[in-house]
Amino acid sequence: HMYGKEGKRASYTPYNCKKIILGQAPQSGEHHGCPYRHYDEQHLASLLHKLNIGSPTERGEIMRLKQANNFQLACLKHFETMHPGASSLPDVDLDNVGNHPNAWFSASVSYRQKSEKEPIVSPDKAELPSI
Repeated sequence: HMYGKEGKRASYTPYNCKKIILGQAPQSGEHHGCPYRHYDEQHLASLLHKLNIGSPTERGEIMRLKQANNFQLACLKHFETMHPGASSLPDVDLDNVGNHPNAWFSASVSYRQKSEKEPIVSPDKAELPSI
């Protein structure tokens, strides 16, 4: 465990999508799980619209995949919608996107770095302007 004064300093492997989807749904006050598996259709559709995820047609396709219980494909469609042309960018690894949350995150960061003119600089490496 990484909490407490000292903690055990144990590092745990994060769950993959299959384990998250088949696992116990979040209870009241908990904030985990797969939105494509654990949100009802009305809440998910509202969230996709509120977050401006794709066009109405793309959101409809995501919802159709969710309704067909293809949760990982819905997640992959979400990624493709938000990262157009990702498959054609060099060094953007799309393996396991839709199968592991960390793969989704890593591919998204790589996409942003490769598709933007200026690379993303982490706060600890940013240079402060001189006064």
